[in-house]
Amino acid sequence: MSTQRYTPEFKEEAVRQVVERGYPVPEVAARLGVSAHSLYKWVKAVMPTKDEKQSAELVEAKSEILRLRSHMRRLEEERDLLKKGRTVLCQGARVKYRFMNEHRHEFSLVLMCRILKVARAGFYQWLHQPISERAKEDARLVEAIRHSYSASGGVYGANRVFGDLREAGETCGRNRVARLMQVNKIKAVRGYKAPRRIAGRPSIIAPNRLNREFTVDAPDQAWVTDITYIRTWQGWLYLAVVVDLFARKVVGWSMKPTLSRELAIDALLMAVWRRKPKKPVLVHSDQGSQYGSDDWRRFCKANNLEPSMSRRGNCWDNAVAESFFSSLKKERIRKRIYKTRDLARADIFDYIEVFYNRTRRHSHLGGVSPEAFERASA
Repeated sequence: MSTQRYTPEFKEEAVRQVVERGYPVPEVAARLGVSAHSLYKWVKAVMPTKDEKQSAELVEAKSEILRLRSHMRRLEEERDLLKKGRTVLCQGARVKYRFMNEHRHEFSLVLMCRILKVARAGFYQWLHQPISERAKEDARLVEAIRHSYSASGGVYGANRVFGDLREAGETCGRNRVARLMQVNKIKAVRGYKAPRRIAGRPSIIAPNRLNREFTVDAPDQAWVTDITYIRTWQGWLYLAVVVDLFARKVVGWSMKPTLSRELAIDALLMAVWRRKPKKPVLVHSDQGSQYGSDDWRRFCKANNLEPSMSRRGNCWDNAVAESFFSSLKKERIRKRIYKTRDLARADIFDYIEVFYNRTRRHSHLGGVSPEAFERASA
């Protein structure tokens, strides 16, 4: 039987019976009515030789080696990139763009964009405009923040600086001001810790009529007074103040080199002269000897003032006066020792009359100064 009688399609199906289905050649030849010799020739023509098999395996092995080498180079490149760029992985996009521009001749942009998780289009846009409008606006705001901070003598934090900026017409947010101050290391000067709470006995001279009611509805309803110590190379300088609880304004003060009852009385006398109260005023103090003296009680009675005293050793009963002294020492004195008492007097006078009463923003008053708060209330 001549093989020319069979079409290629017939031959292909006959070979598939042997190769794919695994039937023996004699069985397939008998079933299809062809000679076994012809079927062997057909199968041999389709099946690769041993040399061809070895050659195909070699080509496949070489391809796998090339693929593995390429993968290894890519992993090594990623490793080197992560070593150099680990500090910018959690930074903003512009910091990453700057890193990419510095290493673009060492690593491919596609790899850096994939590892740093940024868009290549954003990098090209950054190349044309390295400083964004937001960054320019931040730089301008930092200058305004520094001006407000310097004007306060370095005592304003983010809240008070934000109040200054809003008053100047800026529309930035409070959190943005806090962030810019933190990034540029602008922070309020602090040097003292909060006092420890101590419970004490009530006074037998005057009851605690104030009872920590530090918020009043009108001026000259309640005053608080206290004394603090200022260090100088000439010795102690003692400061007594009288604070009106309505606007937290210092309405009376006195400074003397001795801790006498005249110190407290002179501060209260200044408050009476300034305010000229027409109704009785509650005057709250601690249990210091100056406030328990007969002269103090006589003065209060003669000027229609009603004494009130904190519990012994309890600074929280007179928290407003203590808070003022804390602000004074944190914002102006700052653990400094003045050379002379006169220098200390001049600096403290400037803080009370020029800065604190007229300029300093008070958080209790909604971010305005005591005098501005009184004017608005009037």
